[in-house]
Amino acid sequence: MANEPVVGDKYYFTWGELGKPTVSTKVKLPGLGVLIFDDADAHYAVNNPEIAGFFIRRSKVLGEGLFVVVSRRQSA
Repeated sequence: MANEPVVGDKYYFTWGELGKPTVSTKVKLPGLGVLIFDDADAHYAVNNPEIAGFFIRRSKVLGEGLFVVVSRRQSA
C-alpha cells in the first residue's frame, strides 16, 4: 500500500490493495488511517474491476485519520 502521496495530498490505491470491498465499509490503511468506502465506490469497482483504482485524501471534516475517495481511475 502507498504511504506517500502521488499527487499533492492524494494517495492512490487499487481496488485489490483495498481488499476488493463490494459494499460500503471502512478500510484500514496501515500507517495512514481509515478509508470511508461508500456504495458508489463499491459500485464503480464491481463494474470496472480491471481498472478500479482510487485517489484518496484525508477528510478534515470527518476527523483525524479518516480518508475519503476524491477521484476514481477512468479508462482512456
